[in-house]
Order: sequence, then structure tokens, then C-alpha cells
Amino acid sequence: MTFALRTRELFTAGFLSVGIAFAPQALAQETEQAPAAAETTDISEEKLESFVVAFQQVEAVKEDFTQQIESAASDEEQQGLRNEAGQAMLQAVEDTDGISVDEYNQVLRSAQNDPELAERLTQAIGQAQ
Repeated sequence: MTFALRTRELFTAGFLSVGIAFAPQALAQETEQAPAAAETTDISEEKLESFVVAFQQVEAVKEDFTQQIESAASDEEQQGLRNEAGQAMLQAVEDTDGISVDEYNQVLRSAQNDPELAERLTQAIGQAQ
């Protein structure tokens, strides 16, 4: 398996884990409002930079909540923490200049379908870290 292919798989898995684990309802509600035809891989450098900032904030929220969720005493407590994490992730994207939640989700969807965009994002996130 090549490095680029493995990186893309990890990148996509990371995106999916964020949406599945914490924010399915919050981000899904926002996604439903975005027209499917708007998905495109023509993402400006400015949008890419804003996405990277938002992605880092979302990852920080994910890290903050992961252990809490895993050590929760009940399913109800876990669900409450997941909801809280989802709202915090949503807020992190909304608080990032230059990108909306719809645009953030559009970039995620596009990266899952476009290997070149996934590689651009992987490189940009790697440089930002």
C-alpha cells in the first residue's frame, strides 16, 4: 500500500470518526440544508486554510471528550457527552473565520471522493501541526 493511499484512508477515517462518534445530529442537520450539487473540489487556498483551522478545533474537542465518553458510567451519560461534544464541534466550526458548517461538510464530502483534495488537505493539516 502506498503512503499516499494509506494517508488518504487515515484522513477519511478520521473525518468519518468525527462525524459518527460525536456530531451526527448537529452536523447532519446542517448538511441537509446544503444542496448536493454544490459539492465541488474547487476549493480556494483561503477556504482550505479556514478548513484546517476548523478541523484542528474539531479534533481538539474530540480529544477533550473521548476519554470522558469512554469512562462514562451509563449509556445515557455517554449520549449526553456525545451531544455536548457535537455541539462543541459545531460551535468550533461556526467560530472559525472564513468557513461555514455547510462549507466544512462540503469539504469533507469532497475529500472523501477526490484523492487529490484529500492529499491537499492532509498536507495542509500536516503543515499546520
